[in-house]
Amino acid sequence: MPRYTDKDRRRFWDGFAARFPALPLYWGNTYARWRNVPATELVLSYCVTDRSLGVFVRGVRGMPNRETAARLPEFSLALALEAPLGNPDFPFVTARSLDLGAPASWPDRYDWLHATGERYVTTLARVVGGAV
Repeated sequence: MPRYTDKDRRRFWDGFAARFPALPLYWGNTYARWRNVPATELVLSYCVTDRSLGVFVRGVRGMPNRETAARLPEFSLALALEAPLGNPDFPFVTARSLDLGAPASWPDRYDWLHATGERYVTTLARVVGGAV
C-alpha cells in the first residue's frame, strides 16, 4: 500500500468539511480534527490514517490521553458508546477501514464518521457532562 501525504489527508478533510459544513470541527493536525464536547472538558478526535478512520476521546490540549482515560467513567461509557476503553492512548476508539487512494469510497466514510461523531458527542455530553 502506498504511503499517503499531508496533501492526501487534507483533501479528505476538505471533502468531509464540504459534506458537513455546520460541523464545529477545528484543526488537530493533518491526521485529526477536533470537536469540543458540550458540558465537559473533553474533545472528540476525528482521525484518519492511510488505512483507517475513526473517533476517540481526548482531554483538553496538553493533557495526556492516558490521564483523560483514567478520569472517565469506564463502565458507563463502554456501555453507552458500545466501545470498550481499549488502549488508553486512544480511549474508546471506534474505527473503520479507509483507502486514501480511493476517493470514490470517501462519501460513505464521511457519513459513517459524521454519524459516529454525533453519537459520541451526544453520549459524552450526557454521561460525563450531565447534559440532557
